[in-house]
Amino acid sequence: MKNRRNYYRILQVQPDAPFEVIRASYRALMRELRQHPDLGGSTSDASFINEAYETLSDPDRRAAYDKALATRYSRGTGAADRRTSRIEDCPVCEQPMTQRPQAGESCPTCRTPLRSQRSAELDKACQRSLPRMKSDDRIAYYLAWPGKARPGRMVDISPKGMRFLCGEKLPPKTILKISSPQFEASGAVTNVSEVIAAGRRRFAVGVCFLAISFAESKGTFLSTSA
Repeated sequence: MKNRRNYYRILQVQPDAPFEVIRASYRALMRELRQHPDLGGSTSDASFINEAYETLSDPDRRAAYDKALATRYSRGTGAADRRTSRIEDCPVCEQPMTQRPQAGESCPTCRTPLRSQRSAELDKACQRSLPRMKSDDRIAYYLAWPGKARPGRMVDISPKGMRFLCGEKLPPKTILKISSPQFEASGAVTNVSEVIAAGRRRFAVGVCFLAISFAESKGTFLSTSA
C-alpha cells in the first residue's frame, strides 16, 4: 500500500461493496461534493480519492489491497480498537504521526484534535466529575476524511463525551470527527438509540471523546485543550 489510509473509508463504502457502488461513491465525491480540483476541491484530497478508486476498481489490485489490509488490522484486538489506542495515527484520516502529539495539537491533514499525554491525564482527573450539560447546538460530523459533513444536533456534553441527534444509525466504535462553533473533537461512538424528536425518527448517538480542542482558550469545562 502506498500509504496507511483506508481506501474504503476514503470512498465511504463498505469493504464488501460491489464495483457499481464504489464507482457511484467516487463520482459523488468528485462531482456532487465538489472534491475535484476543477470544482474547488483540494488537490491532495482528490489525489487520495483517485488513488483509492484506482485500487478498488481493479479486481487484482483490490484483492491484493484487501489481503494487506486484513494483515494490517489483524495485529491487535481489531481495527476500531487499534485506531482508538494507537497514538501515531490520526483516528480519522489515519495519517501516521512521527511523534507523540502535544496538548492542543491537531492532525495536519484533516485538522482533527489528536490524543496526547495530557488527554490521558485529564481522563483520569475527570472521570465524569462534572455532569453532562444540556446543549442545543448544531454540529457537523465526518465518518471519513476527505468526506461529507453530516448534520447533527447536540443534546448534552461533558468533559468525557457528548450526545447528539442525527438521521442515521452509527455502529458502536465508529470513529468520528466532530465540528461545532465551540470546539473540534475526535470521538468513538459508544451507544445509539432510536428516538422521536419533533415528530421525526432520529438516532441519539453517545460519543466518548478521544481528544477535544475548544475555540476559546477557556472552554466550557477546561482551561486548556484536551
